[in-house]
Amino acid sequence: MNKDFSENKLLSMDEQKQIRVLYQLASFIEENKKDITSSHFSKLVKYHSYLQQSESPRIQKLNKEFNKIKILDYQFQVYLMNLERLLGQSKKEYQFHVPQGDSLNKATQKFDIICLLDSVRSAHNVGAMFRNAECFGVKKMVLTGLTPEASHPQVIKTAMDTIEQVQWEYQKSAIDYIKELKKRGYKVWSIEKTNNSCAINKVESFPFPLVIIFGHEQFGVSEELLSLSDKIVSIDLHGSKNSLNVSVCQGIVLQNLVSLLQ
Repeated sequence: MNKDFSENKLLSMDEQKQIRVLYQLASFIEENKKDITSSHFSKLVKYHSYLQQSESPRIQKLNKEFNKIKILDYQFQVYLMNLERLLGQSKKEYQFHVPQGDSLNKATQKFDIICLLDSVRSAHNVGAMFRNAECFGVKKMVLTGLTPEASHPQVIKTAMDTIEQVQWEYQKSAIDYIKELKKRGYKVWSIEKTNNSCAINKVESFPFPLVIIFGHEQFGVSEELLSLSDKIVSIDLHGSKNSLNVSVCQGIVLQNLVSLLQ
């Protein structure tokens, strides 16, 4: 990286070329394990000083991320990641380690399982749960109470294009909806830690059709829904904490259940 652009030269470039100059230098620093005392990092500092008055929102975002860097650690990775994304060179999460054509050649399998979210407040969690549901062949997601709907921007972002592949609906009352499902022949399982809950790894079979209830991040499944449940299922934990993130919990439960069908 022997190039050293003057202020006038850098400012005369179009926005995309400016970003590429920053990216090439930042990549060199990363690949060669240069630290903040290196001449290459000093050059990067200089380039950002030249770009401080840029009117480009993208350049301003990069300036902001660069100003957070104190040492070459996590924050530098975030900065470099933003450069890659602006150049369209970064891979999406789902592109890593996936055999080419895997999603096209794999037949989609659906099971008669409904995941009901009992006032799961976090839109991020709801999006992650849609993604879990699609991956494990869940037929439908039912969002109830305080759960944000699937049209919420954060739900859409976290679900990563899976919302269109899983049926969903919103119901204000989880209790009324569960009562109706029971009339239609559904068995109801709640995921909760109680004195009479059954560990998921000890479940040997599960009924179809089945609705699985996942509760509020802090308060869990409501007492009313627990009383309507045919079975209460829990996950054995071995740490000092007695709970998991609700989307992680859903993934573990679904993987255990679906594995019984293999």
